[in-house]
Amino acid sequence: MGIIRKQSIQTSLLSYLGVGLGYINVVLLFPKFFAPEEFGLTRVLIAVIGISAQVALFGLTNAIIKFFPKFREGDEENHHGFLGLNLLWGIAGVFVVGAVLFFAQSWIVEYKKGTSDLFVDYYVLLFPFLLFEVLNQLLSSYTRALYHSVINVFFREVFLRFTTTTLILLFYFDWLDIGQFMWLFVLQQGLIALGMLIYLKAIGHFNLKIDRPFLTRELRAEIFHYRTFTMLTNVSAIMLVSVDVVMISYMMGLDNTAFYTVAYYIMALINIPRNAINNVSLSVVSDAWKREDRAAIQTVYAKTSINQLLIGILIFAGIWANEANIFRMLPAEYADGKWVLFFVGVGKLMDVGFGINSGIISTSSVFRFDTYANVILLVVTVVLNLIFIPAYGIAGAAAATSISLASFNISKYIFLKMKFGFDPFSWKSMVTILLGLIAYAASLLLPEQSNFIVDIILRSSIILLVYLPISLAFKLSEDVNAFLLVIWQQIRSVDSK
Repeated sequence: MGIIRKQSIQTSLLSYLGVGLGYINVVLLFPKFFAPEEFGLTRVLIAVIGISAQVALFGLTNAIIKFFPKFREGDEENHHGFLGLNLLWGIAGVFVVGAVLFFAQSWIVEYKKGTSDLFVDYYVLLFPFLLFEVLNQLLSSYTRALYHSVINVFFREVFLRFTTTTLILLFYFDWLDIGQFMWLFVLQQGLIALGMLIYLKAIGHFNLKIDRPFLTRELRAEIFHYRTFTMLTNVSAIMLVSVDVVMISYMMGLDNTAFYTVAYYIMALINIPRNAINNVSLSVVSDAWKREDRAAIQTVYAKTSINQLLIGILIFAGIWANEANIFRMLPAEYADGKWVLFFVGVGKLMDVGFGINSGIISTSSVFRFDTYANVILLVVTVVLNLIFIPAYGIAGAAAATSISLASFNISKYIFLKMKFGFDPFSWKSMVTILLGLIAYAASLLLPEQSNFIVDIILRSSIILLVYLPISLAFKLSEDVNAFLLVIWQQIRSVDSK
C-alpha cells in the first residue's frame, strides 16, 4: 500500500489544486462572463466527446492496465513496443469514429437547428477534440501502468484548468471572441498530449517500435476479446455520467445544461480522492490478480473504501451545510441547482463508498460482469431521465443519476461478495456515516451570518472540529491518520527550528 498512499496523496493534492482552479472557472467565471448557452456548449462538447472517445478507444485504456504486466516481462525498458501498438490502435479508432461523426453531421445539424444553434455552429470542433481526448486517455493509462500517475493528474487537473482560466480572462477582456475562445478551448487539449509524450521521452519510456513476434495471434485474440467487453463497459460507464448532460441539452436547452453543470461540478469534489486512489491502485490490483493474491486485493478494496468514504462524507457535509451560501455567489438563474447538489452528492457518496469495485472486476477474469451491469444500468438511467426530467427538470436528472449510481455499485458489491468473498465494509464504515450526520447537525446550530463568507468559514470550521478529532481518535483510516501525522511532524520540526 506504500506506493498507493504516496502517489494518492500527491495526486490528491494536485487534484484539489485543480479543483480550486476548476471551481473558479465553472462556478465563478463561466456563469459571470458567458451566456448560459455558451457555457452549456462547452459542457455538451465535453460530454459528447467523452462518449465518442470511449467508442474510438474500444477498451484500450483498461487493456493497457491489464496487459501491461505481460508486455513488461522480459523487456523492462521498451515493453515490447506496447506504447506504439496502443497508439496505432487508438488512432485507427479516431478515424472510424470521426468518419461516423462526419457522415452524421448533416442529420445532427438539421435535428438540432433552432434548439441548440451554438452546437450546430461549432460541430466541427468535435473532430480535433476527439483526437486529443483519445491520445490523452491512452497516455494517461500508460503512465498509470508505469506508476507515474502524478504527471497525468498534473496535466489534466492543473495545467488544463489553468489554461482554461487564462482563456476565460482573455475572453472577458475582449482579446478573444466566442469563436476564438471555443477553438482554443479545444486545442489546449492537444498541449496535454504533447506534454505527456515529452514526459515519456524524458523518462525513457517512449518507444513506438512494435515487437511483432511477441504479439502472437493468441495474444491479439485475448486482447481483442477483452477490449470488446471493456469497450461496452467504458462506453456505458461514461454515458452513465454524461447522458444527463446530453439529455438535458436535448430536452431543456443549453442554458439548463449550464445550471445543472455548476451544481454537478461542486459535488464532483467528492470524486477527487477516488480518482487519485484509482490512478495508482488499479495497477496494483492488476498485478495482484496476475499473482492470484486475493488477500492483497481485499486489503486494497477495504482501504480504498474507507479512505474514500471518510473524505467523501466530510466534503458532502461541508458542501450541503453551505448550500445557501454557495448559491448566493451565483447569478440568480442558477438557484434551481440546489436539489441537483443534494441528489448528485448522495449518488457520488455511494460511488466512492464502495471503493474500487469496478477496477477489481475489470482487471479480473470475470470482467464481463462489468459490461453487463453497465449496459443494463445505462438503459435504466435513460429511462429514469425520460421520466424524471419532464416531471422535475434538472433536479429529476440528478435524482436519476443518484439512483443509477446506487444500483450500479450495489450490484457490483453483491457480485464481488458472492464470487470472491470480497467485502470493503466494516464497523468503521457505519461510524463514518454516523459521524458525518453528527458533524452536519452540529453545523446547523450556528445562526445564519449576514456575511456569507463568514458563515462559510464558521460553519465549515464546526464540521471540521467535530469530524476530524473523532475520526482520528477511532482510527477510521490508517492512511489518513498516517498522512496527518506526517504533516504534524513536519509542522513541529519547522517550529523547533
